Amino acid sequence: MQKVTNPLVWLARFRHRKGYGVHSPFAFRFITDVIYEQQPYYAYKELDAQLPFSKRFRERRGLHLLLRLANHLQPGTIVLPKDAWCEKRYLQSGCKTANIQCQLPEGEVSMCLLKEPNDEAVKHMGEQSVLLLDNLHHNRKWFQNLPSVVSFDLYDFGIAFFDKQYNKQYYKVNF
Repeated sequence: MQKVTNPLVWLARFRHRKGYGVHSPFAFRFITDVIYEQQPYYAYKELDAQLPFSKRFRERRGLHLLLRLANHLQPGTIVLPKDAWCEKRYLQSGCKTANIQCQLPEGEVSMCLLKEPNDEAVKHMGEQSVLLLDNLHHNRKWFQNLPSVVSFDLYDFGIAFFDKQYNKQYYKVNF
């Protein structure tokens, strides 16, 4: 989870910030209440103090987003890569009842965090599932071709919802 450091990328995505131009009530609320939430959460201070110094500044914003996502969605099962120990702590703080696993279970998963494309993980997504893709800027084509219904492109991070009650839409968000 890296913060966009190129000012040209930020300027090109400037018109896609804070939900401007989003007409879906679900997507607008998600962008304003989860992605752009400015209030400090209950666990930020404690979790940030445990971060290694190398991750404190560049990855903190993305980790805070994971905590807000877990808090907002309250997933039952979360699948993470084995090396995602920082992400695990933030997701666990956001949803204390979640069953966090490092490998795909037999059935559907509620939330899946990927560091690289994985077609096998997509097969485990149900209607109430959410797929999170880190390093999106390297795998954007794969992410755009997902069978998801609502997708949010945050440049470095992608969020895909598979709930068929919404209209298919791909949103760019300047995060």
